[in-house]
Amino acid sequence: MFAPIRKQQRVLISFLALADLITVPSALLLTWFLRTEPFRGYLPQFAHTLGTYLSTIPALCVIMVVSWWAAGMYSVSVQTSAFSGLTRRIRATVYLAVSIMAVSYLIKMDYSRIMVFIFIIASMPVNALLRWILGRIARAAAPCKEAPATLIIGSGEFAERVINSLKKLPEPRHRILGVLTESPVSHGKICGIEVIGTASDLPRLSKSLSIDEVFFASGSMSRTEMLKLVNSVESQDTVFMLVTDLFEIATGIADLSSISRIPVVEIGPSQRGGFHSFVKRTTDIAVSFILLILLLPLMAFIWVVLFITGKGSPIFRQRRMGRHGEPFTLYKFRTMKPEANEYEVAPMRKDDPRVTFAGRILRRTSLDELPQLFNVLTGSMSMVGPRPEMDFIVRDYNAWQRRRLEVKPGITGLWQIMGRKDLPLHENLEYDFYYMRNQSLMLDMAILARTVVTVLKGRGAY
Repeated sequence: MFAPIRKQQRVLISFLALADLITVPSALLLTWFLRTEPFRGYLPQFAHTLGTYLSTIPALCVIMVVSWWAAGMYSVSVQTSAFSGLTRRIRATVYLAVSIMAVSYLIKMDYSRIMVFIFIIASMPVNALLRWILGRIARAAAPCKEAPATLIIGSGEFAERVINSLKKLPEPRHRILGVLTESPVSHGKICGIEVIGTASDLPRLSKSLSIDEVFFASGSMSRTEMLKLVNSVESQDTVFMLVTDLFEIATGIADLSSISRIPVVEIGPSQRGGFHSFVKRTTDIAVSFILLILLLPLMAFIWVVLFITGKGSPIFRQRRMGRHGEPFTLYKFRTMKPEANEYEVAPMRKDDPRVTFAGRILRRTSLDELPQLFNVLTGSMSMVGPRPEMDFIVRDYNAWQRRRLEVKPGITGLWQIMGRKDLPLHENLEYDFYYMRNQSLMLDMAILARTVVTVLKGRGAY
């Protein structure tokens, strides 16, 4: 998604969600009226009261929002064809119908099938009308009056391809205000766009020019340099796009959704609201509690084995740095010999003499991490997030690295499922910053699922 379209979308999506919530009682009352008045003489009698169905409104609201979200009804794009919009709506309606029938079956409540059928049919025009009305209100409240003010960071063929691709987009096109090169250059234009400085000028120019969007189109800048620039910009509304694969741009892709979906990736930290924090914390409590109940026998068995075969406490405790740099005690099953320095570098090879025989199995299967479920339950960690660092490492963080501490550390994360033990710190931070910008409940669920696959394949730590 591109800004300032992004600014409008925050309001628009909120209004669309409100329209979906209003749809439920509206469609339900319409369904009751149709069932008991015009259709009464054509349908069999039933003993349910209106209160029976009104009591389902909270559950139906949740089902509808989840179904609409799963079908992409909250993905707002500048270009959405009538066909794609109709396809999404049909998919959402199917999700809604299946979910209602599944929940009805699970709770063993015999609702009128005719009522359910009429409700699903009635909800379609009701929802379309409410979305249109509230969508117009949202666009009036948060209008998108101009194309995004854009800067390109890069030079040579990379920058040329990005500029030419952006110029081919339909209205409202990006207002490319200038190009920032990696180092000073003698010529003053790239594809007709003025070179107005170097990358180091980004903090100053982003503020003076009110930049909405920055494209990194450089083949020579490192990820570390890019993240430093991201951190140097004060505005949280500025969107940073990293061109990761220029093949699609070179082949002449000219529509906005394709450019945002394939060749570029949004990077940098992003603030999440209180609702996201509430949902994430609620999910952490539920998942960690359920896993503790299910895995408690296994954890007890591991504790006994370590107590009998090893020296020292089976539980290893270590001071780590949490969100906002707050220290906490991290729990793990002991995998290294007690005489090993607890703050030494983690094992980087299979035959590390500091690791015990049982510890090698635990580390390979990641079972040594299970006690951290207590950290999640108590709130010092999350199920998904950056790995918690030791305090002496955090003390050496520079300003942009400290942004990593803005989110709660997790048991697993993108780093673990993409590279695990093989990636150095500076590359880990790239994954952490991507997660911070794009974190969502679905991304967390995907990471957790991939973590299970990673562990089953034996790709844990050494």
